[in-house]
Amino acid sequence: MALILTIPGLPLTDPVYVFTLVLGLIWIAMKLSSQLRLPMIVLLILFGAIAGTNGANLIARDAQLILLERIGLLYIMLLAGLGLNLDLLQRSSKKVLSFGLLTFGVPFAMGFITGQLLTNNLMVSVLLGILYSPHTLMAYPIVVSLGIVQQEAIAVAVGGSVVTTILTLSGYAILKAVHAGGIGIDLWIKLLIVFPIVVFGCFKLLPALGRKFLKEDQSIEAFIFVLAAMFLTATLTHAIGIDAIVGAFLAGLALSRSVPKESALIQRLEFVGNSLFIPAFALSVGVLSDPKIFIQHPENLGIAALVIVGAVGAKYLAAWITGQWFHYPKAAVSTMFGLTMSRSALVLVIALFGRNAGLLDDGIFNAIVAYIAVTCLIGPVVTTISGKAFNTTHWIESR
Repeated sequence: MALILTIPGLPLTDPVYVFTLVLGLIWIAMKLSSQLRLPMIVLLILFGAIAGTNGANLIARDAQLILLERIGLLYIMLLAGLGLNLDLLQRSSKKVLSFGLLTFGVPFAMGFITGQLLTNNLMVSVLLGILYSPHTLMAYPIVVSLGIVQQEAIAVAVGGSVVTTILTLSGYAILKAVHAGGIGIDLWIKLLIVFPIVVFGCFKLLPALGRKFLKEDQSIEAFIFVLAAMFLTATLTHAIGIDAIVGAFLAGLALSRSVPKESALIQRLEFVGNSLFIPAFALSVGVLSDPKIFIQHPENLGIAALVIVGAVGAKYLAAWITGQWFHYPKAAVSTMFGLTMSRSALVLVIALFGRNAGLLDDGIFNAIVAYIAVTCLIGPVVTTISGKAFNTTHWIESR
């Protein structure tokens, strides 16, 4: 039998086996999602935790899974940009900026306080502030499916995410420079000169190219053009030290007027993303989690609880202040909170730097991983429940 069948070792490393397992888990999650009435994203995170190296050891977060995860994250940001009404975003620019500053500043302050309580170290406190601030629009496909993506509160939440990401990455770059021994002039040139040039060029060049190449929105060429624009802009921002997810969002936003919201092209883009790359991203987040740590070292539970409550509470406070300020209904505030609760790839990257740099010990690092897993589980659930209530409220008000 051994001569007929090749039994793979665990975790799986062959791309054929890995891809088969990933597709199988996505298919099972799709089936169970409708039966259990749970967001598929939540099930995929759970499946990732079970199948990952800290569970059944079937799959590792290796280069293959990281590639799918990265594309999924870029895809989320691309669809978020394409789904926005640019005219509405421009009309709400002050609200977007206000929410972006709040949803960065409040968690940063809370993280800094947490760092002082845990370590009384200035660098660690600043690092925790940065780790509390960013979020991933993991639940964005949910608001798309609910048909509320065009509402102002959703546009403000998504637009504010870009402000938050830019502030987070700027703070992270400065912290790395300080830890390395100083801040050079090249850092400020990238942040204050090169990045604005990239943004300006993106909004000037991509719409012009879109008008030329997106005339036939059902063509394969149009689909490839949008993906190429996403990766090109992501490459430019990544090359200057700004995370690639910012570039993906900018590409979607720049092309939002060129890709009609109900077009065949947007349906193809959403189909590919929601069928493979975004689910693979959720699965990879689940693989990161390690529940056994809290059994082996129960003292980490207290640290994890402090981190989770602080980080989640800060995001809610930012959404609540915004809702009070701009008179949004409770359901809209909760939906904004659900959208901005989940953390994943960017937080992981910064946390890995902190651990490698000796700023985060194992207890705090594992607490950060737990906080990623918990927020990715809770965020889609909150978004689903509150989004349905928001959709109902808006429908009644529009009658």
